[in-house]
Amino acid sequence: MNKEEINHFIEHNLINFSVNSTGWNDLIRNLLYEFAVAGWNMDHHVFGKEKFGELRCYTYSEDEILNTKLKKIKSKYSELSVRTCEICGEEGKMRTIGSWQTTLCLNHFLEQQPVIEIDDKQNIKRNNETVLNIKNIVKAEIEYDLQRLWLFINKTESVYFSWQEPNYYLLLRTIPLSLFPKDRQREISTLFQHLNDCEICGYKAMFQRNCLRCHHEPWNDSGYFIQDYGEQSNYIKECQMDIFIDEDDYEKYFKHDCSFEKSPDHQILFTSDDLIEYKKLLF
Repeated sequence: MNKEEINHFIEHNLINFSVNSTGWNDLIRNLLYEFAVAGWNMDHHVFGKEKFGELRCYTYSEDEILNTKLKKIKSKYSELSVRTCEICGEEGKMRTIGSWQTTLCLNHFLEQQPVIEIDDKQNIKRNNETVLNIKNIVKAEIEYDLQRLWLFINKTESVYFSWQEPNYYLLLRTIPLSLFPKDRQREISTLFQHLNDCEICGYKAMFQRNCLRCHHEPWNDSGYFIQDYGEQSNYIKECQMDIFIDEDDYEKYFKHDCSFEKSPDHQILFTSDDLIEYKKLLF
């Protein structure tokens, strides 16, 4: 086994991995190299793919010692893959786009996430591309929890929108109520008439027992809250620090959102020292 043989084995099997882009190519090359060094028969193919945002490799050897080595190698590169952007190979994390899990850096995550906009001509756009005009909508349907919306331009053709897109609730508020089924019109109207200020994120987005902007629950005097936080200010402070740290990059994405009004009297309860101590606990 020489360097040229290993390189040939690597390049020949690289194409056997069904992945979304080229960001994992170095990971796959290193995995194949370790396979060769471990004693894998290089006349045999190696196959793999991306599944649920993770690199999976499918091999088996009847040699139990070799099989144990291969399992360790596969586990190592699966763990590395969920920290590596599938597109560019830079540091990434597991993210959800629509209903799909994928591993991306922040920049490529933001590129792939749609942002809803409504211009002064009533064009509904995603990432600056017009998808339809409000005047052309003939019917609107909405899921029971109001988090998914379908806008029809004829009897069968529709465009789908989700609460996971910035400005979703701005869009929902803009669509004429008359386009929705009569049994849903009051529910939609009630939502926007009964929004309250969220003490955590500072937006007028609290509806019933959940903030539509930051998705936190408001404080209440139940046993769970008292046992874990003691008093209301401690709960608000910790939730605000989570938002500020933005570990899942939610705030970076939703900076485009204009669905809710900012509360003028909102207070930040944590200090820089509080944040330093909290980060020590997390990281």
